[in-house]
Amino acid sequence: MRNISEIADIVRRGERISSEDALTLWREAPLWLLGELATERKRKASGDKVFYNRNVHLEPSNICLFNCEFCSFRRREGDPDAWYMSLDEVEARARELQGSDITEVHIVGGVHPKHTLETYCEMIRCVKRALPHVAIKAYTAVEIFYMIRQANVSVVEGLRRLVDAGMEAIPGGGAEIFDAELRSKICPEKCSAEEWLAVHRIAHNMGLSTNCTMLYGHIETLEQRVDHLERLRKLQDEAPGFDAFIPLKYRSRNNRMSDIGECSVEEDMRMMAMSRIFLDNIPHIKAYWVAYGRPTTEMALAFGADDIDGTIEDTTKIYSMAGADSSPRMSVAELEALVRDAGFVPVERDTHYNEVKRTGEPMPKAEPKQEVKAEPKPKTKSEPEVRSEPEVRPETKPETKSKPVKPSLEQQIKEKMLQREATPRKGEEKSRANNTNNNTEVKSNKAKASSKGDKIFTYTLRHPLIANVILIGILLLGLLIALYVGLLSGTRHGDVIAVPEFRGMNIKEAHEIAESNKLNIIVRDSIFDVDLPGGTIVDQLPRTSEIRDVTVKPGRKIYLTINAYSRRMVTVPYVAKQTLRQALNQLEREGLTIHNIVYEIDQTSTDYVLRQMIENIEVHPESNIKRAVGTGVTLHVSYREDEQNTTVPNLVGRSFAQAKSSIWDNGLNIGNVVYDDSVEDVVMRRKAKVYRQSLRQTNSVSRGSEISLYLTCDEELLKSSKAEAEAEAKLIEKERREAEEAALAAANEESSTEE
Repeated sequence: MRNISEIADIVRRGERISSEDALTLWREAPLWLLGELATERKRKASGDKVFYNRNVHLEPSNICLFNCEFCSFRRREGDPDAWYMSLDEVEARARELQGSDITEVHIVGGVHPKHTLETYCEMIRCVKRALPHVAIKAYTAVEIFYMIRQANVSVVEGLRRLVDAGMEAIPGGGAEIFDAELRSKICPEKCSAEEWLAVHRIAHNMGLSTNCTMLYGHIETLEQRVDHLERLRKLQDEAPGFDAFIPLKYRSRNNRMSDIGECSVEEDMRMMAMSRIFLDNIPHIKAYWVAYGRPTTEMALAFGADDIDGTIEDTTKIYSMAGADSSPRMSVAELEALVRDAGFVPVERDTHYNEVKRTGEPMPKAEPKQEVKAEPKPKTKSEPEVRSEPEVRPETKPETKSKPVKPSLEQQIKEKMLQREATPRKGEEKSRANNTNNNTEVKSNKAKASSKGDKIFTYTLRHPLIANVILIGILLLGLLIALYVGLLSGTRHGDVIAVPEFRGMNIKEAHEIAESNKLNIIVRDSIFDVDLPGGTIVDQLPRTSEIRDVTVKPGRKIYLTINAYSRRMVTVPYVAKQTLRQALNQLEREGLTIHNIVYEIDQTSTDYVLRQMIENIEVHPESNIKRAVGTGVTLHVSYREDEQNTTVPNLVGRSFAQAKSSIWDNGLNIGNVVYDDSVEDVVMRRKAKVYRQSLRQTNSVSRGSEISLYLTCDEELLKSSKAEAEAEAKLIEKERREAEEAALAAANEESSTEE
């Protein structure tokens, strides 16, 4: 393994570093070195230029099929802060932008359950009709993969239709983190990493430029970050087309991962620098100022970033809903000032990183400087011969010579020193009068002190800048001391409270404990679980930890989720005539569950919902059936005769909720659910995880088969069960490979016999 010095030399030579090198550099290199190396690579790629553009975002809806853990943007249909723009509204919004100087419209939103491929194409046409000169960068690979799969066409055909409608480029969102295990935790419903990469690979091969991203700063590891970057670099090698990489910082407000907080600015800079150092084949690294804020964005320019995005004009809510700037907009002047303050040259670009030259714009900036140099004295515009007046300058010279010459600083110092030596100080006269018996040692000490003081005085007079710096330093020190004392008393350092474990308590009991601990509790959400009494607290933020005490200041708000006293009624949605996955998502959003999945043979498709039943009543599009949250729905689902069987997923280590979702996704039903003795009460059931399942993982079984689950809270049992499950998976994979090899050998033998 190479050391930091060796890796730094590789970077300076412009060579590629390995994933192992990247991990070493990321973990061990000082921040200043990363900044230096990243800036070297940035200058080789784009010199002193830093790019920006004039753009707006169009977010047609925040209603989304997917429910990612980190997302603060997504809403369900019917939520009070959900929005939806019709095609007419999209076109009207685009017409409002007519006459503006923007060069790009960026379209991204939630994956709306009612949007089709044609809806997305028509949305682009609406914008193009109003703004024919503007480039449209539209839809993440997640949105594109969903709309194309729903339309039952190839990715190539789907992208061709979008391009024909007017799409010029694809943004980089939806990549999140490519690692499959982590993806299953934070965004299990989205397309896979392979599917995301496939969309971009095909787009590149078709000549479409795209961006790429990574959502970092949550629960990912450095290894997972480097793996993500490695996959992007590999794709760019194979099918070039990425214009820019954008590290997207996870912002923690208003989502289900809020308790993990946010990473530091130092980590932001490390992420930015390593992106530039590692991604040697992607031209640009963007510090998306909306995500970082202005000061951090300016700092990022010293760590390899050469793009800061654009004017935005307060047209995006994705980051502001997660705690960033609530009204993101920057004028061209502000963007350029930010870049110049960082020591770089601002350059306006279009969507494809072509430099935009706007006629007449640079001149007004240069003219004031020329006027100041040419006209030392203010003149009126009506005087035609005003520029001949500088010839009078010789008359001013005698005036300068006739003035008394001011002594130099050195001469002033000498004069003061002579005066000091000639005139005894008052303190010395008094000392001579009152202390006739002073010994020579005391006099000597005083003479030394006087000499030392004179030297300091002389030095500070000769170097007034140093004197000012010392004075400022003393003032700053005093200010810091005052600030520290103020914070110490004002923020009550040391006055902290360990967060109580409210989960499992009744809300009334929780109020009493919170009051005695000087805490405020707020009920922010409710669920309904038939096994729990009404008012039972099922979740809290911040949560407690088994490893350490989680402490807060007095008066802190603790946010609770409780079990409702009664179930609310919801309208049962019509979910037939769509895929099983889409139906499950829609039922989940309404708070309903699955009673049973019944498979029926069909010649056309598999996993397509033919009809739905609730309590033996068939649901139709015009039905207005209301049922309590948690009610189960029976789905009748199709399968082709040659696809009768499905694979049993590995459920060991998953919570009951995760296991249910996986079981239904694979076309199976839930059998018995058994909790062991470690699950002492109904609250612990929510923490329990599967340690055994009735059907062997990866087995091929008939669709609709039941699988029983066994759950525990015993960590040791879970650990051993996971190890057994992994060993079993390897054994099954080995058996599968051997069977394939045997079948291939038999086929070859048969072929040779026939010959």
